[in-house]
Amino acid sequence: MRKKLALSAAAIVLTLLALEVGWRFYVANFGTQQQKILYLYSRAEIDELQSLYRPIPFVNYGLTPNRDDVNSLGYRGPEITQPKPPDRYRIVALGGSTTYGGYLDRYELTWTYKLERLLADEYGYSQVEVVNAGVPAYSTFESAVNFMLRAQDLDPDMIIIYHATNDVRARLVDPAHYRGGYGLRGTWRTLDKALPASALQRLLMHKLGDSLQLAFSLDERMPAPSDVRGCQLDTSGAKAVCADLGMTAQQVLDANPPIYFQRNLENIIGMAQSRDIATLLMTWAYSPYVYDAPNGDVMSQPYRQAAVAEHNQIIRELATERDTLFYDMAANLPIERQFWINGVHQSDAGTSEMARQLADYLSDSGALD
Repeated sequence: MRKKLALSAAAIVLTLLALEVGWRFYVANFGTQQQKILYLYSRAEIDELQSLYRPIPFVNYGLTPNRDDVNSLGYRGPEITQPKPPDRYRIVALGGSTTYGGYLDRYELTWTYKLERLLADEYGYSQVEVVNAGVPAYSTFESAVNFMLRAQDLDPDMIIIYHATNDVRARLVDPAHYRGGYGLRGTWRTLDKALPASALQRLLMHKLGDSLQLAFSLDERMPAPSDVRGCQLDTSGAKAVCADLGMTAQQVLDANPPIYFQRNLENIIGMAQSRDIATLLMTWAYSPYVYDAPNGDVMSQPYRQAAVAEHNQIIRELATERDTLFYDMAANLPIERQFWINGVHQSDAGTSEMARQLADYLSDSGALD
């Protein structure tokens, strides 16, 4: 009897071992990158491969240095000389993913890099440098703090502010919790749950619904406080609805006017002007069509278009009131599909057109003279 039990146990162990080896071999040689992350990599390897972001005191988060095309200071693009050379004119662009260059594989495809090259190659401004300080999902809340605590260290001569759409999300919150801080943005959470060494065990756990803490989206890195209700959007009907709030998205926006968007912009402008840093405000451009791409229907929604229009009007008025440089990108950037990836982010053609228009404006306005 004991011999039979021992043989059975040995058979089970050998079977599990064979399954472990076979599953590891399959994933290592034929699996997707996601499967390798799920079943093979250690926590340290996953952090290195997946995390574009890192926690930054006070700013909350930013880009991880020395990753892909992020430089050692944590900005997308080539290395930045510090301190700034005496003959350098430095422009720092503040914004979210549409400044960072979301869905673009290389920093050379961003409008910030193309603007620098155009100014040097076609207009003779070889001393002008454009730093991309855009970070995906940044709103004016993050950019105001980022400029105050980080971007000013770059000693900019000019800043370009390109914001609007991410601040719409900041307004889509229970009106009872709409206040000066970004209520939906929690604090950085370290993902440190131990990962089993066995690929087979991970497969079983994952199939049973355990996420293994492998999701690296910002919402999971920085979950909203439990007492703050955001908008769970339902766009299946005639009007977009915040299902959990019992209100349409437009009603929520009406209850939460863009007072903090305006205040954040005023604070950035005030800080810049107090240090004789020129400020260029730009309206935020988009394409209203539906795209076969992630988030491809966002800017086709009337509530979103109305909110962006509110924000763009604030930008126009602030440019006049605060006597800043101003370019109406929303009125001039083409909306045709070849210039866009998903209606929010520009394609290679779109960033080229945006850079060309900006270079023309900066040259014609005399702002760089």
